Amino acid sequence: MKFTLLLFIFTGVVLANDASYNRGETLFFSRACSSCHGASAEGSSSYPKLANVKKAYLLKKLHYFKAGKTDSVSRQMMAQFALKLSEENIEDLAYYLSKYKKVEVDDVANELLGVDY
Repeated sequence: MKFTLLLFIFTGVVLANDASYNRGETLFFSRACSSCHGASAEGSSSYPKLANVKKAYLLKKLHYFKAGKTDSVSRQMMAQFALKLSEENIEDLAYYLSKYKKVEVDDVANELLGVDY
C-alpha cells in the first residue's frame, strides 16, 4: 500500500515537472527570450547564459525585474518582458531554464520523420 502511494506521488511529481518544463520552454520561445539569450539559452557577450542556472537565482532575478528594479538599459528591457509574466510563468520559466536539456536537431528531425536508428 505504501509503495503504491509513493509511486503515485512520484508519478504525479514527474508529470507536473514535465508540464512545468514544457510551459517554460513555450514561454522562452514565445516571449522571444531566445532572441537575446540564444536558442539554447547559452547567452552571448552581451546577454547572460540562462541554461542550467540555479532556479532560486532565476526566480530572484525575474522577480527583481518584474518589480522594475533595474540599473542598466538592458535590465530595463528585461523589466518590460518580466512585467507581463504571471507568478506561474515565472515558476515555469525558472524551472525550464534550471533543468534545461539541449535537444539535438537530428533527434527532433528523426522523431518528426519517424526514423529510428
